[in-house]
Amino acid sequence: MTTLLIFTDLDGTLLDHHTYSFQPAQAAMQSLKTFSIPCVINTSKTFMELVALRKALNHQDPFIVENGSAVYIPKHLTLTVNETLEDCGEYWRKSFGPKRAELIALTNDKQDQYTFKRFSDMTWQELVALTGLNETNAKLAMQREFTEPMVWTDSNLALRIFRDDLAKFDVQVQKGGRFAHLMGKNCDKANAMLWLKAVYAEQSDEEITTMALGDGENDVGMLSKADIPVVIRSPVHAPPEIPNRSDAWLSDAYGPEGWAQAINLALTKQGIL
Repeated sequence: MTTLLIFTDLDGTLLDHHTYSFQPAQAAMQSLKTFSIPCVINTSKTFMELVALRKALNHQDPFIVENGSAVYIPKHLTLTVNETLEDCGEYWRKSFGPKRAELIALTNDKQDQYTFKRFSDMTWQELVALTGLNETNAKLAMQREFTEPMVWTDSNLALRIFRDDLAKFDVQVQKGGRFAHLMGKNCDKANAMLWLKAVYAEQSDEEITTMALGDGENDVGMLSKADIPVVIRSPVHAPPEIPNRSDAWLSDAYGPEGWAQAINLALTKQGIL
């Protein structure tokens, strides 16, 4: 027997790219709850953004924030972790990278060489204009702990040089759907997913099968390391290529509708539905 473990991106995947609605995915999410299949959120969003969203989703499982920078495990879960974790109130936290302040300091002198604008350079009003978020959610998105998103308006060549420049400091740049994200080199959706998979494997006598769903370049690592990689179609960009994975699924529908189709297909293939 195998145990299914779901990892999902949010924007453009579980949430609609334009409206941020998850309504088309609700029935499939309920199926996961019914069959006690964990659904781990793995997102570029912050802890503070997820507080309200997890309530709306009635999400009880672990979650991964800021592109794999940290894993939060709710204390009510009976997950045993064989290492020391940070105590964050209702959660245990496993961190993978440096704090945000270090990333800001490191890039302060780069604005003469490259054209970009970081979250720390923006007002919440500017972020609202860029994303369509409301005031409350924009302010939550700016409360980051481990990463610094930025609008990159320079060339792709300049981005490659910028990446090489920061690599010397163990910092990487990942391109998401809307923003380029500065983060520590070990901050990665795939690393966080595999760490949490190992935690679940410790508690189970069955083999763990991971299914990952995402739509952007910053999901490629996670998708490439999942047992079942699912690319969700986006209304605004071409599906990302998943290297060496000819078995990757591509949803027919966009966003949460495509997400629900993929979940239901997986549950059917696993003999659960």
